[in-house]
Amino acid sequence: LQMSSAENITMNILEDCATGGVLNFAKLKTRATAEVKSLRVRTASLNSRAGGLSGGNQQKLLLARWLEINPKVLMLDEPTRGVDVGAKAEIYGLIHQLVEKGMAVLFISSELPEIVGICDRVLVMREGEITGQVGGDTGIDITQQNIMKFATDVTRSGSTNGN
Repeated sequence: LQMSSAENITMNILEDCATGGVLNFAKLKTRATAEVKSLRVRTASLNSRAGGLSGGNQQKLLLARWLEINPKVLMLDEPTRGVDVGAKAEIYGLIHQLVEKGMAVLFISSELPEIVGICDRVLVMREGEITGQVGGDTGIDITQQNIMKFATDVTRSGSTNGN
């Protein structure tokens, strides 16, 4: 977070923006500017320190960094933790756009309403093991209740903790 917004966005594409080992700073700036506009990052300038931005804008910078490499799969671990409601809505919208374009998004969250609202398939984990799946082709609806059944192990043993 000590680096500038532009440095945070472009750190994974330095090789793409270099010829003979010499960085093309104009190309870096162009790519960073495009991501800032695309994700609506609110920053005073590309040279502003990322640590001075709001939590939502910091998260959008991180998303921009990884989107710059055009991944087929994007793993997001608690992408809305510590961000305001408006930034959450923007991040959710971005995720939906990415999925519509064919990108796979692995969304990790401890917030059940968030999971229910954004996911089309959910793998539930408990103590480091997958304990169940809802949505997708399982025939089990994605609800907080169904997720909690697998999370608390009620479905496997009839009681919690296998007792």
